[in-house]
Amino acid sequence: MNNLTKIRDISTKYNVSARTLRYYEDMGLIHSIRSDNYAYRLYDEAAIKRLEQILILRKLSINIKDIQRVFAASGSDVVLDVLGKKVTDIDEEVALLHELKEIVISFIRQIEDADFSNDSDIKLLYSKAKEIETQLTNHSSGHQSAEHPLPEHQSHMHRQPVRRLFEVTEKLEEKALSRLLFPDNILKKRLQNVYFILGHGPDVADELGRKYGVYVYHTCNNRWRYEQDADPQFQPGLFRNVPDVWALTPADMAQWESEMARDFTPMVIMDLIQLTANHEKIICENTIDIDSIVHYVTHAVRISNYATKGNSSEDPETRQRLEEIRSRDITDEEKDILIRNLHGMFGYDESGNRNPNREIPRETAQYGIKQIIWDDDSTVTQTADEIAEYFGFCKEE
Repeated sequence: MNNLTKIRDISTKYNVSARTLRYYEDMGLIHSIRSDNYAYRLYDEAAIKRLEQILILRKLSINIKDIQRVFAASGSDVVLDVLGKKVTDIDEEVALLHELKEIVISFIRQIEDADFSNDSDIKLLYSKAKEIETQLTNHSSGHQSAEHPLPEHQSHMHRQPVRRLFEVTEKLEEKALSRLLFPDNILKKRLQNVYFILGHGPDVADELGRKYGVYVYHTCNNRWRYEQDADPQFQPGLFRNVPDVWALTPADMAQWESEMARDFTPMVIMDLIQLTANHEKIICENTIDIDSIVHYVTHAVRISNYATKGNSSEDPETRQRLEEIRSRDITDEEKDILIRNLHGMFGYDESGNRNPNREIPRETAQYGIKQIIWDDDSTVTQTADEIAEYFGFCKEE
């Protein structure tokens, strides 16, 4: 083990968590050495040098996919391309911030000239700004007269400042959402008291919230809002045209779910960061793109449904969807295909009986996230207590 360094020592020296190191390894960016007589991961000098390179690129806000491209390529063409795009991105953001500054300065001048300082109701600012915009629009259209010349300090503001204000800030928000403009250490710190429950466990999450006074955030309950806030250019998965969900195979449905999760996860993280200001602990339940946030996550479990009891006809939601499919004016063969798809999506076999997937969850195999098994003998309370014990919740008497 000469010239090999323990994962713990690497973590301490570079201020990077062991989970992040494992994540970089899972992404193929670095490689560790494991020996039969030693239980921990070890890193040689080449791996440490590669880690230093990764950390430099991350400090430059280069994303993991681009870092993978850099290391996979020979020569300097790819790294120059990645860094060149980063410079362009920074230039665009600087230009937007400069324009935002100009708009704010213009509003300050206009409000001062309008003697608006005596009005204490800030809600009047918008109407006053709209008046200013109308005046500027008229001036820029050639409607100003010799009796009412355009003041010198307004001459550069012919662009309708209120409308442009919204355009500029929306572009800045899109940039933030598209790459999570937070340093890794800040995100990890802000999310350290967020507890992620992967898999479908709304009843368990609500039981934990009730029993331990923890705020519960259900990602499924916010999907409509994600779609309202999304942009097809940046979140195409949320805009995918699916005329008939049940015409998708279970594999297609899983892929679509993955694409949607990838697109709305930045919005979830933004919500969670805001919620941490008002709640000591937060449970985030249901679908999320764990791959993009795993190195920020401190607490997480994965619920696996291994229950065998139950039939699709006993579940009200599934039964309603079965009835809808059977009422369609299509052939019996087409109905059978849709019903099989529905059964597969909800974890039933072709006969409608519970068909649990007993494979080890990918999140557990890849990231070591604890698996919580739900079986025929499980209850909501028992499962909630098991998760609470793992998370270290203490019930307040």
